[in-house]
Amino acid sequence: MGEPVDHPLGPWQTIQKLLPRDLTDKTLLDVGCNAGFYAFEAKRRGAKRVLGVDGQRQHVRQGLFVRKVLGLAVEFRRLNVYELNPRTIGQFDITLALGLLYHLKHPILALEKLYQVTKELLVIETAIMPPRQTPNSFAYSFGSAKTILHPLAYVENPPDAKEQIFNWFLPGIDALAALLRNTGFVEVEVIEIKDDRAVVICRKPKGQTSAHDALKHFVAHLELQEGPQTCPASSELTFRLRVENVGLARWTAAGETHNGKGAVLLGSHLLKADEEEVDWDFGRARLPRDLEQGETANIEFNVRAPETPGRYIVEFDMVSEHVTWFEDHGSGTLRHELIVE
Repeated sequence: MGEPVDHPLGPWQTIQKLLPRDLTDKTLLDVGCNAGFYAFEAKRRGAKRVLGVDGQRQHVRQGLFVRKVLGLAVEFRRLNVYELNPRTIGQFDITLALGLLYHLKHPILALEKLYQVTKELLVIETAIMPPRQTPNSFAYSFGSAKTILHPLAYVENPPDAKEQIFNWFLPGIDALAALLRNTGFVEVEVIEIKDDRAVVICRKPKGQTSAHDALKHFVAHLELQEGPQTCPASSELTFRLRVENVGLARWTAAGETHNGKGAVLLGSHLLKADEEEVDWDFGRARLPRDLEQGETANIEFNVRAPETPGRYIVEFDMVSEHVTWFEDHGSGTLRHELIVE
C-alpha cells in the first residue's frame, strides 16, 4: 500500500492524545483492527476489556500471533462492522474506527452499528475528500423544506481492485460531521485534518435520547407466535407477539405523566385483502415494561373480528402515542392474513 514501515506511528501521535493515559475500568472496541496495534496499546494502558474485530481472516490471525508474543489479554473476533450487535459483543466505553469508513459500501448502516455498541466515545480516523477540491456546502430548498447539502464523493474502483481494499465513499469534512450528528452523536469535534485524512471524536448523549432524535431510532422487529388464521365474524381474537427493540431509542411503557404522550404500544391496522383500509386503529396493547435497545417482550393482543366475512390483513406496528407510528420512520411491520367466516 506504500505506507511507511513504522505505520501507524503517524496516526498514533494524534490518537494517543485522545485516549486517557489510564484506561483502568474502561472497555475498548477496535473495529477494523488489522493486526491489533491500537488494541494492544489500549491494553497497555490498563483497559479491563479490549476487543479487536476485523472482517479479514488474515488480520485476525496476525492479531492472535501478536497476542501470543506479547502476552497481552486482547480478544479478537472475525466480524465485519455490519455484524456489530450489543447483544452479542456488548457495549464499550470507547470505540475506535480507524482507517475504516472509506472501505465501507454502506457507511450509514456502519455508523448506526458503531453507535449501538458505543457507550461514550467514538474515535474516527478516515480518508476524506481533499479539502482543497471539496465544493462548499450550500442551502437548497426541496419544495418548502430548506436543507443543507454536503459534498460526498463516490470512488470508482478499477476492475482489478482487491475486494478487501475497495474504497467507496469519501465525505467532505462537513458531510462527515453531519452524518455523525444524524446518527445520534450529540458532540462531533474535528481534531485534525492533514491533506486527505481527518480525525474526529464523537460523544453520545448522556441519559435518554431526546424526543426529536428518538424518532429516527424507533425500529422494531415483530414476530407472531400465536394467532388465528380463520375466525367467525365478530368473535374475540387473541394474538401473541414477541416484540424486540432493534433501534437505538429507549421505549417507555408509560410516556409523559400528564397525558401518556410518547408511550410505546403495539398497535395494528385492519385492511381488506386489496389493501383498502377498514380500521386504522384496530386495537392497542401495552408493553409490560420499558424496553432498552436489544430487549424483547411478549405481548398478548386482544381485538374483535370484523362483522363482515371476507379476507383481511391485520398489520401490526409499534406506535409512540401522540407522536408517530414506527413505520413512518422506516421500521418494518408484521402482516397477518385473517379469513373471517
